[in-house]
Amino acid sequence: MKRLLFCTLAAECLARAQDPTVITIEYDNYEGFGMAPLYAIAYLWPECTIESFDGNPTAWADAVDSETSIAIGDMHRYALQYDGAFSHLTDWYNDPALGPMFYASWQMYASPDDILMQAMGITDASWINMPPIEHYLWQVFSPISVGITDWSYVNPGSYGIGGSRLTAGTAIPVTGWTSTPMPGQAALCIANDGRSIVSGYFPSLNPTQANLLWRNVLSYMWGSSGPGLTPMTWGSIKTLF
Repeated sequence: MKRLLFCTLAAECLARAQDPTVITIEYDNYEGFGMAPLYAIAYLWPECTIESFDGNPTAWADAVDSETSIAIGDMHRYALQYDGAFSHLTDWYNDPALGPMFYASWQMYASPDDILMQAMGITDASWINMPPIEHYLWQVFSPISVGITDWSYVNPGSYGIGGSRLTAGTAIPVTGWTSTPMPGQAALCIANDGRSIVSGYFPSLNPTQANLLWRNVLSYMWGSSGPGLTPMTWGSIKTLF
């Protein structure tokens, strides 16, 4: 058993040592915001192929396949509303040979999202009207937070929606909408696979550090910033969710 575990871990480390080859991303470029994840990908992995879909979540979902190294849905202006697409994305997320995935949508409170969000460890979501309330770092030692001093938020154009409050089941909250960790107030969370991210906070709408925050997020997801989170590493936050 120990030999098998060692081999499994060694294989995972070897896989993560290589750069991702294809990143399939939906992003919303609007009023000067939304490009940060693309800039971060180009900075970290200049040779990576980026399959990008600006404001077209359905085409993005259709393009996520077995060749996708990382799937990113960063939907702060448009939202995926096709049940069949969520079924496909959930199957992709649940396949241990694939992933990781970043998923955030302004419409996370709506029922089509439920199948994917539940698979990622979120049991409920509610929207936040703009102007957004303050946002807080809960996991102060998370590699996602390295160098981030500004967790504020902007409202490009006239969205009227400031993200989502999430109730974490088996997901692990890194940030939240209250200064003290509270159930139902989670924001950016590590999904229950330990690498994927499901978020009610949009890193792309950080007004000063969006590029750095996305580099941190991507580095964490791909495994270049240390081991993934597990329930045993939740610390004091674990008992609240």
